[in-house]
Amino acid sequence: MKKQYRFGHVKIELNMPERMPVPENMQKFACEDTGNNDRLYEIRYTSSLAEVEEGIRQNNPDMREICRETLRLLMAPGMECRILNFHGTREPYGILFEEQGMPYQVWVDEKVTPMLVYDTIFVSLLALEKLMLEHDSLILHSAYMYREGEAVLFSAPSETGKSTQADLWEKYRGTRTVNGDRSLLVREKDGWYACGWPVCGSSDICNNESYPIRAIVMLHQARTNSIERLEGFEAVQKLMAQITINMWNAEYQMKAMDKIEEIIAEVPMYELGCDISEEAVKCLERVL
Repeated sequence: MKKQYRFGHVKIELNMPERMPVPENMQKFACEDTGNNDRLYEIRYTSSLAEVEEGIRQNNPDMREICRETLRLLMAPGMECRILNFHGTREPYGILFEEQGMPYQVWVDEKVTPMLVYDTIFVSLLALEKLMLEHDSLILHSAYMYREGEAVLFSAPSETGKSTQADLWEKYRGTRTVNGDRSLLVREKDGWYACGWPVCGSSDICNNESYPIRAIVMLHQARTNSIERLEGFEAVQKLMAQITINMWNAEYQMKAMDKIEEIIAEVPMYELGCDISEEAVKCLERVL
């Protein structure tokens, strides 16, 4: 079974088993088969990911290993293998193998089939953040709000109140949330745009829409509402902390830094100390 999806300027094709489920949010990004894809994925089930990993290691004995909380990486020039696991477990649920000039190869443990309906699990198999960066786009951890034809992005670490601020604007100003947890930042000819993304965290709000970015607003909780413009190194530091970046890859890290500097030079960025009242809305509204 072949399926095509488009995210910003990037189009991918998944060649996958007929019985493999696809998250509902992914379906919102389905597109027609034009025959021109930026990346092809060959996805299959396996009963033994251990055997798959062993075969990759035998064929590529010089790959070095890097361990993270939810994945292990095997790397060599021109190739990368991601072995993914769930939080708190060691047993992997999927393997992604990429080799320069070849389709991406994905193996999925048959036992996790019911879990593939969850967007975070399915999308993690595709390493899309890397593909997006290759096409000059970045994934921002943010609540993406539509206001008067433009996007306002609330960004902060988890549990800080991104969705809460978007909800306040919806309540008091009639705005609308496009995505409650992620946005794709894309450079168009006339400036930076926020696009939809197929992952939305616990918000359950996911729409495939694109609007020019009016502002990026970094949040922190405070008893008194206040706002200031962020610039220079402080702006870079705060924005970079909320961008999905493969920190183990120096080349991609530097490219992400270049894109972040471009965004800060062209898009107003603010720090909002806020409570959960209409006064927080008014504080931001004054600069918008």
